[in-house]
This record gives sequence, C-alpha cells and structure tokens, in this order.
Amino acid sequence: MKKDNLKKALEELVVEYKKKLSAQSKIDKTHATGRFSKSFESKITKDGFEITSSVPYAKDVDSGAKPNQTRRNPNIGKILEWAKLKRLRPYKKLPSGATRFIKVTDSSMFRMASAISKGIKKKGTIKRFNQKGSGLFDTVYKSISKKIGVEIGSAYSKDIQEELRKTINKFNTSK
Repeated sequence: MKKDNLKKALEELVVEYKKKLSAQSKIDKTHATGRFSKSFESKITKDGFEITSSVPYAKDVDSGAKPNQTRRNPNIGKILEWAKLKRLRPYKKLPSGATRFIKVTDSSMFRMASAISKGIKKKGTIKRFNQKGSGLFDTVYKSISKKIGVEIGSAYSKDIQEELRKTINKFNTSK
C-alpha cells in the first residue's frame, strides 16, 4: 500500500515540531548560543518520525545533569563561549561578604569558566529546573500530541481509502 498522504502529513508535522522545539527552547531560556535551538534533526520512518538534537549536551538540557553524573568536567572552551554570549563578568567575594566585579581578562574569564565547569560537575545543570532539565521534548510533544494523532490518523485513513478504491476498481474491471 502506498502511503503518500501519510508521508506528506509526517513531513508537515516534522517541520511544525522542530519549529515548536526551537520556540520552546527560547521560552525556557535554554538557547544562549543558539546552537541548541538550531540543532534539531528529523528522520521520517515507515510509520512515524524521530526528532533528535545534534549537540552533545542536549540530554543535559532536556533531562538535566545531576551532580557527579558526568565523569569529566564540562568543556571550558564551550563555557567561555557561552559566558561571553551571556556577557557574564567574573567577580570576587570580599571579606565583608560582598562581591565586586574584577577586570575582564583572558585569565579571569578562564578562571570563571573553570569554576563554572567545576560547579556543573559538583552541583548539576539548570538550577531553575531543579537539575531535572527543561523537559523540552515532553513539553512540545504534549502541546501537539492531539494534532499529531489526528493528522496521522487522517492521512492513514486517506491512504486506506485510496487503496480500497483501487482494489474495488480492479475487482470491477476484472468482471
């Protein structure tokens, strides 16, 4: 049986799903460099589709990284890039308990990124989600799951109807 309608519906759903993932990553504020929100890749399978992310930290953003979950410290170079995009500045704690920004140099930025890396390893990621991740994929799926079911069901129904018409026409012409 040809599944042209199903394939077309799946292609349209994949485009919408990827747009919603990208938009939700901005709503969740998990898009600092933009690499994550642009990293979604899709693959249409026989009866559905798969959407994945090509960035290695996607699992940590979606599911979170609990303390000491990783064996190695996160990449300091990537943290430096992120910190510069977020315009983070290094600071030091004063004996009185207050903080003061220090001069931004390569050395001070590296020390800050190194401290962030150690903090991620020790405490986990995305504190505002309680180190459980943003749940991005689940959130988007829940928002369009009904539409996915309706669209796939409708497309599959059209394919079955077309196949039935072909079969009936073939049967009628053979008499």
